[in-house]
Amino acid sequence: MNEQKYLTVSALNKYLAYKINNDKHLSELAVLGELSNVKTSKNHLYFVLKDDSSEINCIMFSSNKNTLKFFPIDGMKVIITGNVSVYEPRGTYNIIVSQMLEYGRGALYQAFLELKDKLQKEGLFDSKYKKIIPNYSENIGVITSETGEAFNDIKITISKRFPLAKIYLYPSLVQGTEAAKSLISSVKKANIDKLCDVIIIGRGGGSQEDLSCFNDEELARTIFNSKIPIVSGVGHEGDYTITDFVSDKRAATPTAAAMLITPEKDALLNLIQNKKYTINNYIKRKINDLEFKYSSLANNHYLKNYNLIIDDKIKDLTNLVNNLHKLSPINKINNSFDKLLNINNRLNILKLDQKIDLFLLNVDSKNIALHNSINKLIEYNSTKIDNIIERLIIINPLNLMKKGYTLVYQDNILIKSINNLNKHKDIEVKFVDGSVNAMIKNLERNKP
Repeated sequence: MNEQKYLTVSALNKYLAYKINNDKHLSELAVLGELSNVKTSKNHLYFVLKDDSSEINCIMFSSNKNTLKFFPIDGMKVIITGNVSVYEPRGTYNIIVSQMLEYGRGALYQAFLELKDKLQKEGLFDSKYKKIIPNYSENIGVITSETGEAFNDIKITISKRFPLAKIYLYPSLVQGTEAAKSLISSVKKANIDKLCDVIIIGRGGGSQEDLSCFNDEELARTIFNSKIPIVSGVGHEGDYTITDFVSDKRAATPTAAAMLITPEKDALLNLIQNKKYTINNYIKRKINDLEFKYSSLANNHYLKNYNLIIDDKIKDLTNLVNNLHKLSPINKINNSFDKLLNINNRLNILKLDQKIDLFLLNVDSKNIALHNSINKLIEYNSTKIDNIIERLIIINPLNLMKKGYTLVYQDNILIKSINNLNKHKDIEVKFVDGSVNAMIKNLERNKP
């Protein structure tokens, strides 16, 4: 063997990686297998895909894992789509998975999951929008095939459980391309008629294709907007449709839906009997309570001595009437009138009217005299004020200053004598029409 002709391990792995990465048959390939050793790390999904004789490691990164519409578990059969990739440091290969589908579900199931996810995000499945199903529905609407077994099962169940109920059938197609439109039309008509307390919508079991009309988006929105509560009873126990999620209540089968909205006849009779028993017991207790109260009253001291007590009360009333006559308001009014007449007579004797007239004349005379005195006093004071004003005008400093006299201030103090001056400070000389600031150069006092 020539030692010059060899490859390093890294070179070999690089070559294998290159060949695999560039092989179009290993890109975007779909592989069927069973999940094993499923685990999650840092939100990435790691698992082994195997069949009866082989297995391969797979990785699904978080960006693709978050798009899954189901939860992968060990033993589940799936179809994965992805690229084969070589991990060079270890010389191993695996599949980088971009998509995963449950085997056997196909395109219809995928469409169902996508629509379910869309409507759920919009809030059409939220419990806060679910309408309350009445406990006792006497008018029940049924939207299903007129000839199907589902309607027959619903009728039998309702008639056995609650024969008082009246059933309104809105016949619809429940399979085929026109079924969704037919179901929508029936839901709308039931809402227009306003005959029903509750509506059952459904059909018996079938394949995924048979039930696909109950996965229609427009039907889901019509059910959501229904003013009448709707119970879904589509297929068998394991069947789920969009109609189940958007309806106000889901039942596993049409028969279960009929049982859900109707009370059981025997149970209802038992309830009535219990209510009757409760009412009778309540009435008996009330009667016993009233009898006890009557007995207590009958044995009461006051009731036993009723006549004696009434006689005493009559005596008290008679005394009260006599006292009222004595203190009668009419008597008091009559006495007051007598006193008033007496006072009036005494006033007439005193001749108060004449005395008042004389008093008023005296008041008028005094008022005139007072008025004259005030006028004289005002005239005297006015003359006196005028004289004072004339004297003030004569001695007004301003008038003197108009003749050439001035006022001298130092430190805002009026100087009345040369002895009050400080020759080191300025003085202010005020004239009648202004003032002058000046310096003192010399002080000359008058000789004595």
